[in-house]
Amino acid sequence: MAATLTELTSALEQTLSQISMVTANYGESPVLAAVIQDWFHFLGGKPGEVVVIDCGSDAETQTICWAMFRDKLIDKLQIIHETSDDFGKDKGYIKEYTAGAIASKPYILFFKTDTLPYRKGHENWLVEAIQYLEREDIFAVGGSYNGPCKAEDAWDGWYFSRFCSYNFAIMKRDTFVAAMHEFANDFILSGFKSKNPLDSDGDGRFLIEAAFEQYMEQHNLYTLMKVEDINWSVFHTNVHGEHLKKTREKYLARKDVKKYLNSGIGAYEHNPDKGKYYGQPGPSLLKRLRIAFGKSALGPFWRSVKQALKPTRIAFGKSVLGPSWRSIKQMARNQWGAFKQILRPVRVAFGQSVLGPSWRSLKQKLFGRLR
Repeated sequence: MAATLTELTSALEQTLSQISMVTANYGESPVLAAVIQDWFHFLGGKPGEVVVIDCGSDAETQTICWAMFRDKLIDKLQIIHETSDDFGKDKGYIKEYTAGAIASKPYILFFKTDTLPYRKGHENWLVEAIQYLEREDIFAVGGSYNGPCKAEDAWDGWYFSRFCSYNFAIMKRDTFVAAMHEFANDFILSGFKSKNPLDSDGDGRFLIEAAFEQYMEQHNLYTLMKVEDINWSVFHTNVHGEHLKKTREKYLARKDVKKYLNSGIGAYEHNPDKGKYYGQPGPSLLKRLRIAFGKSALGPFWRSVKQALKPTRIAFGKSVLGPSWRSIKQMARNQWGAFKQILRPVRVAFGQSVLGPSWRSLKQKLFGRLR
């Protein structure tokens, strides 16, 4: 017998009350408040607790966070100064861990501001997802993967994966704590002062997701991924600021979303070019050159040089020159963005000229060599 609307509403309210929705956020003042409201709509209401850990954003973003805290849209808020040991995007994993660690509800929903949800209908999806977390083989419920990550089929509307993204995942809080301490217990207990266990094998910034993946592998668990459709989707855009604001507007209007649905379905293969990000153009020539260089014989040497210079870079960032340097970098990024906007009509006109097809053919041949 089908559940009544009253029964569904009651089940959803009970489920929401058991969830902490958490994030570690840096910047995004143009969209932060709106995206958090999007997540509320996606879930069916404000969850029992909202936790935001700021990673050292600008004053405008922090002001927005305080306003949301006063309006009780954020329940726990942590803001840090540039002088903090935790400051900087390269230490985002500390804030990502903290956001989950200070959550007080039985279930945690991780999200990122550049990850956009959409739901129309599918009223019972969250209740169903929480129920699946009681299965012995389920580590988390998630989505938002931008490349093939499927392990095997689950049942109608769902599939299994051995990947779990901080961009969007729901799991038991106990599971989160167990996974993190199994992977990085000494590092955590040292206040993140000892050696990051990921530094020797990969980019230390991805500590959280590495812990998730190892825990699933060690305990034979899976992330249960929901199959997307035009009325239910979660896209990790990897765009920011005003670009994210415009991308969100297009996304909510459902413009050109179909080709990005279910990017995670397909057997996993390690290929950065396979990632599809809504709102982004294809990989730029510069990015393809960087990927090719990273895969070359010089790649390991360059990564070792960067790793050796990391303490110097951090010390410089904390010095009196740090704020000025960050300001210069931000100014350069803004100027480059403005310059590209000025050039855009010229590029469009060139692409429509008689030389356009030849130029596109040349780019295709060059990109093909770099794959």
